[in-house]
Amino acid sequence: MEGAKIMTWSYENIEAEEAILGGVLLDPYAIDRVADNLIPEAFYITTHQIIYRAVLALHQQSLPIDLITVSTWLKDHKQLDQAGGKNKLAQLLDRTVSAVNIDAIAELVMEKYHRRRLLAVAEEIAQLGKETATGLPQILAEVESKIFSLTQTTRDKFQPQSIGECLPAAFTSLEQGAMPGLTTGLVDLDGLIGGLARKDLIVVAGRASMGKTWVGCYLANQMATVHRLPVVFFSAEMSKEQLVKRFLAMHSGINSQRLFQNRVYKSEWDALAKAIRVLSELPMIIDDSPASFQSATRMRSVLRRVAKERSSLGLVVLDYIQKLGDRAAGNRAQAVGAIAGHCKDIAKEFNVPFIALAQINRIVETQANKRPCMADIKDSGDIEQDMDIGLLIYRDEYYNPNSLCKGKMEINVAKNRNGPTGVCEVWFSPETGNFRCGEE
Repeated sequence: MEGAKIMTWSYENIEAEEAILGGVLLDPYAIDRVADNLIPEAFYITTHQIIYRAVLALHQQSLPIDLITVSTWLKDHKQLDQAGGKNKLAQLLDRTVSAVNIDAIAELVMEKYHRRRLLAVAEEIAQLGKETATGLPQILAEVESKIFSLTQTTRDKFQPQSIGECLPAAFTSLEQGAMPGLTTGLVDLDGLIGGLARKDLIVVAGRASMGKTWVGCYLANQMATVHRLPVVFFSAEMSKEQLVKRFLAMHSGINSQRLFQNRVYKSEWDALAKAIRVLSELPMIIDDSPASFQSATRMRSVLRRVAKERSSLGLVVLDYIQKLGDRAAGNRAQAVGAIAGHCKDIAKEFNVPFIALAQINRIVETQANKRPCMADIKDSGDIEQDMDIGLLIYRDEYYNPNSLCKGKMEINVAKNRNGPTGVCEVWFSPETGNFRCGEE
């Protein structure tokens, strides 16, 4: 038809490929955001594949990635000319302004690759269908194999193993006889949960002002000071400054409310200076991105960068889980449940305990016994099924000024996938956020 436009589909996106390569040369941390999902074969241009393989080789050895290191690697492996020479690398770098959108660009390149493979496999299947000399069962088996191969494109670090292959690690842990998790410093709590175990999702839930953020701060501080392991604290509610002042209160003994108001007595400055020196050396990273910006994908990106910089991760804390996700979602419980599922996946992917703080529904305020149960977790949805450990916190003095349990926090281990449930008590100071066990 005259005047009609013919729509054509492109098999590649060369500009996107160049943007990715330029991005990883420009930003030393950009490769962390794409390495797990972007494979060399996804690049349409052969020279781009060669360059990206060099980048991955350096990344796997935890070596820096820039124009000099990549060109040197290619030269040492006699591939520099095949990659277009130093001029090609320089052009890629010159054309790149930023690597800020490299995740999305990598998805575009992978989509083009998937579509190319889909079309190629479709053609192969069509040819198989015409081979009448081959038995139908054999044809169908080959077709199934080709379709299955379409999904096997990313490097998978979680490989299935036989039980025999899993036994040595289990036997070694039994032989060592050590606590399976990292100690919390609270003996009774450790006795119930066995410490903070890697790959576990631990939900700490409580009403407002019960002290759940303090619990998150205490466990983060314990991991950083005692175990000397890096901690990443995602604070979707508090600002970095507010959170830092909580840690300063813990280390200095100064009332946190006065720190929030910037009121420090002259007699406290030495204690504050000492606390600042101690905190400045702790392996603790705070991300206070607003909840509307925070997501599982973004948290993974941050954790990859920290893991590369620090060589390991010790703990992840999220304050708090109901702040994330689409707040206008029709089924809020399902939306929050999906976030919980991502938190559990992150715990397994990065081999860390993941502590997610959670709000308790306001309805408990109307009950005679205001101690919460698992069903009281706000927008609980699938949170309960994804968590490995559920800790419900309660302070009687908050509701009863004349309580006989002043200064005490009840920690109810309401769910423990691999151990007993029960309640333990700890001494807690809401002014400085300090916890301790034993007799006062």
